[in-house]
Amino acid sequence: MRSIREICVKDHGEEEIKGWGFRELGNRWIRVIMEEFIWVVESGTHIYGFAYIRMFESDGKPHAHLHGLYLTPESAGHGIAKKMMKLMLDEARAHGAHAVTLESSITAHGFYKRHGFIDLGPMLKVEINGYPVSCYPMELQLISRTIDSPKGPPAKTKQI
Repeated sequence: MRSIREICVKDHGEEEIKGWGFRELGNRWIRVIMEEFIWVVESGTHIYGFAYIRMFESDGKPHAHLHGLYLTPESAGHGIAKKMMKLMLDEARAHGAHAVTLESSITAHGFYKRHGFIDLGPMLKVEINGYPVSCYPMELQLISRTIDSPKGPPAKTKQI
């Protein structure tokens, strides 16, 4: 939430941040942490960011959707997001996904473009906690592994 309230507010404004940056998260993260792919940036007892990518099947094919990549202001700008992006893309490839989709904030749009994501259409508004929030639907096509590539998923726990 700090990332949204302190970093994204510069591009999105106070009105969009009202619902997005102050929503109750409840217990929904318990299931996500137990069943899906989450990475946390932590030092001691402090959390400085996280990344979340979801793998699923649609039409019998593996898909990946990046749901979150957020860092606190003090951890941004140190290459951590780039490392977390690599971990998520490696996980998507390991699960056979041929593409990763996401809805980018205005703030992160350039970051995702630099990582090869392309816009799927114009900016749109999604409702978060009763407030419209601007985002860009984006996609990254993943290159399939060649026969010489290493096989198997990466280890569940990695230090970055």
